[in-house]
Formats: sequence, C-alpha cells, structure tokens
Amino acid sequence: MSSPLDHVNLRLVQNVDDAADFMRWLGERRSGKYLGVDTETGGFHHWRDPLRLVQFGDKSQGWAIPWERWGGVAIEALNKYDAPTVLHNAPFDARFLIHHSGKDLKRWKWEWVNDTMTMAHLLNPLRPKGLKPLAAMYVDAKAVAAQRQLDEGMASNKWTWKTVPIDYPPYWIYGAMDPVLTCHLADRFEPQIAASYQNVYDLELNTLRIVTNMMLKGARVDLDYSQQKMTQLMDWAGEARQWLADEHGIGNATSNPQVIKYFQNAGIPIPDKRTKGGAQSLDKEVLEELVGTTDSVVAKYVLGIRRAEKTVGPYFKNFLELAHHTDEGDILHPTIWSMGTRTARMSISDPALQTLPRKDPTVRNGFIAREGNGLITSDYDQVEARLTAHFAEDEAMCAAFGQGDFFYALATQIFGRPIAEILKEERQLTKNTTYGKLYGAGPPKMAATASVPLEVMLPVVQAFDRAFPGIKRLQRRINDTAKYRQESEGTPYIITPEGRRLIADDDKEYTLTNYLIQSHAAEIFKRALINMDAAGLGDYMILPVHDEIVLDVPLDLHEEVLPIIRDGMQNLTDYRVPITATPEVITGAWGSKYE
Repeated sequence: MSSPLDHVNLRLVQNVDDAADFMRWLGERRSGKYLGVDTETGGFHHWRDPLRLVQFGDKSQGWAIPWERWGGVAIEALNKYDAPTVLHNAPFDARFLIHHSGKDLKRWKWEWVNDTMTMAHLLNPLRPKGLKPLAAMYVDAKAVAAQRQLDEGMASNKWTWKTVPIDYPPYWIYGAMDPVLTCHLADRFEPQIAASYQNVYDLELNTLRIVTNMMLKGARVDLDYSQQKMTQLMDWAGEARQWLADEHGIGNATSNPQVIKYFQNAGIPIPDKRTKGGAQSLDKEVLEELVGTTDSVVAKYVLGIRRAEKTVGPYFKNFLELAHHTDEGDILHPTIWSMGTRTARMSISDPALQTLPRKDPTVRNGFIAREGNGLITSDYDQVEARLTAHFAEDEAMCAAFGQGDFFYALATQIFGRPIAEILKEERQLTKNTTYGKLYGAGPPKMAATASVPLEVMLPVVQAFDRAFPGIKRLQRRINDTAKYRQESEGTPYIITPEGRRLIADDDKEYTLTNYLIQSHAAEIFKRALINMDAAGLGDYMILPVHDEIVLDVPLDLHEEVLPIIRDGMQNLTDYRVPITATPEVITGAWGSKYE
C-alpha cells in the first residue's frame, strides 16, 4: 500500500549550492498549504542550550539547516517568507529561534503561525501530544522509524542531543522529516478546525504568542533567599526525621509502611482511604485528617517533612539550577504550557509553579521585581464558583455574590442565620462543600478534605442541595447530554461557550460539570491576557498561575496600569453574576501578598 511518505525528498544544507537550492525551493509553490518549520536543539532551555538545526519543509520536501554554519540562511528564510507556516509546539521553536537569532531576525511572524499540537488537543485532548506518535496515527505508522534508528545510534555511541554529529544521517534525516510530518498533520486537522473550532483555535494561537513572550522575558528570582530558605527547610526536615527515629522508631518518615505501622501500634485509627493498588493511603488528606481529629504530633511532623522536602526539590533547587544572571538580575524562564491539561488549563514546568499551594508565601517570596519595577498581581475572585452559579442558573447562588463575602452569604442559606452570626468554621464548611460539588466529590471526600467527621459534613451538604438546587439540575443536564452523545456519536462530551469540546472517560460523565467550569475559567483567563496584551501590557506580564497573572511593571506606571488590568480582566457582560478580579500592587516579593 502506498504511503504519503514514500516519495519525500530530504536534504541537508552543507554548501553554497545546497543553500541556493533551498532558497529557490522556498520561493516555489508549496506542496500543500503550509511551510513547516522545526528545530533541533541541545536541550530544553533556550538561554543556555544550543540551537543545532533549523528545518523547513512541506508535504514532499524537507530541509535540515545546520545553525552554526548556515544559520544565516535560516534567518533569511524566516525574514522573507510571508505565507502560512505550521509548527508543532510553536512556543518551543519560537523561543530558540528568537533568542539565538537576536537582532538578525526582524520579527517572529505570529500572524502566519499555525500549530498542530494545538489542533490535536482541540480535536481530542486525550490523544498523544508528540509529533511522532500523532504522525504514526494519522500519516503513516513508519513515521517513528527514523526516531528508532536515531535512538539506537545515540545509545550505541553514547551521544546526547548536544553531541550527536550534525551530519550523522539518522539525526539530520530525523530532523528534516519533522516539518514534513507537521505539514501532513496540518492538512489532516485544519479542515476540522475551520469547520468547528476556529474561534477557540484563534484564542489558543493568541495565547501561544503571549506565553512565548512571557517565557522569553522570564521572572526575576532572589537566589540569596532561595539558598537560605532551602538550607533552613532541609535542616528542619533533617532534625524532624531524627526526632521521629529517636522518639518513635520511624527510621524513614517518608516510608508509608513504617508510618502506618507506628499508627497501628499506637492505636491511632487511620482514615480508610486506599491507593489505586488497594493499599492503605497516607497522602496529604489522610495526614491532615489525622492532625485535625487526633492532634497527632507524628502526623504533623510527617506532613511537615513532606512539605519541606517538596518545596526544596521542585522549587528552590530548580531556582538555583535554572536561573541565569543577566543585567536585570537572576532570571528564571519557566515553561508555560497554554493547554497543559485536558480542560486546557495552563500549567507551568521548570519549575512546576502550577502546583504551588494557593496561599503559601514560601516559594512565592523567591520572586522579586526587576530594579526600578514593582510586582502587580491580579487574581479572579472565586471564578469557578461564579461560573457554577452562572451555568446552574441558580437564583439564590447568584444573589450571594452581591452580599459581601461570598461564602458567608452562602452559609446564611445553609445555616439559616444572618451573616453576622455565621462562624468562621461554618464558612469553611460551606467553602469545602461548594468546591466539593464543583469537583464531583461526595460527602465522605468533603469531610476528609475539611478534616471533620462525616456526621458533621453530611447535614451541611444536604442543606446546600436544598438551598441551591440549580447545581444538581446542571449536573443532571450535563450528564444527560453527554450520555446522549455517547449513544448517538460514540463519545460523551460537552462544548464550552468558546466552542471547545470536552470529553469524558467512559462511565464518568459526572466529571464534565467540573471540566466545563475549569475549562471556561481558563478561556476567560486567556481572553483577559489577550485584552491586556492588546492594551500594551504584554511586555510586563511574566507568570500566569492558576487564575492569577503576575506583572513586573516600572514603578512610575503603576497608577496607569492598574485600571487597564482591571478592565482587561473584568470586561465581561454575558454572565448572570459579575466576573471580577482584584489587581494589587505588591510592595516586596510576590509572597508578601499572602503573608
């Protein structure tokens, strides 16, 4: 059977004649709609790792251009070409090309850029993201053959991505094939995108542009603070480990079997939560419940050790390793994934800032403004709860947003007393119940999260359901829609207001309520970033974490910038409740906001 890859021609630019042939080819009619662009690098970090190859291609021709010798040819091609291009994970290639080209690259032409990783995620977020697996699925199974051959050659010669010879045929052939595969995927995906996803695709392409600029700019970090805090946390964790060993015979405080055995011998009942393998769980929720219900000092220390060591490794060690010194200070360039989850929520790696505890200042205090600047942050106010009220069309829940503190207002409906008489603990139970509903948790899970007995949580949940019946109606409506689509189309899904299709796992249609809320919150946040960028704030935005944007702004512009941020995030009129955000000037490190 013939393959679309059977007659592809691949070339490595090695001399002036090759370069002339490439430029002549670039000016010819494309095989397909797009010019594919790709890079091969010596690592993942544009500011310290080398750019080794730049590749161009269409559906029938691929070119590999060695950067060190013939990079000028690649730059000339990028500067001259004014027609649709396509990349797979455009922010990665754009960062390397922009950084290593410097002023020679006139500008990165985002208006022409398309991205097949984005297309694939929109069409089915459960599919693989990598270029080769997707090409093997949709172009030709042998698309992965070059990668296998390269992997074998690199292993046998002990080469890395920095040391594999440029003219080693499996390497440059592997690289030259990538833009060809990308063009084939684009031709396969683009008609479906144009027919059903154009609005949300445009949203995501604009977001790619903005987060790429954030990654190139980076955020300034305080390495002295990071070193001091890392030492402090590790010293405390070491002392705590020794105390547990000396006083309680727990030789390894992060060994679940040892800690569980201690609790069993001490007669301390452990909440019955199981791992996927069926073993007794001792995760954060179990330990927090033990602390809340038994006041166990051992549980406190084990929990504290875990927190300390998880803070040091993923964060402060990464700060010290990955930050590089510039004229603006020590700058960290986290990797921002604009569609990092199946619901298209953003995520951040190197370091994993998306997993930061929401209100904990410890790690955030490592981020500081550049000289002459100050940090401004703006966070959406209970956006998921507000979207729940909007989608549920629940009048009582919508009304609560106009009565001061939202969770106190909800609590008045649950406990039947005025706000002034609601206890802080009752507000917290209300908050736990609200978010438990959003995430599809049942009363036992809510009780564990709130560290209260089930008999305390259950009446709160029941009163919540009576006070706000629209939420259950919303869940039933979404479940019924997803099941109908499963029966009629073979896939259970719902569609967000921006046109994004969210797919449930088999027999888990109940998760779609949370998917809808999370995903549309992400869409609102991305629209806000686009609004702020269009208003001239793109050069100041540095980090998007959860529903919060962090900006590094010259001090003399703060008063001018604050209303622009507020308008950019709150310019929303199609909702039953106001979607609000609170911009705030930070006088010190980012974490001072939470102290």
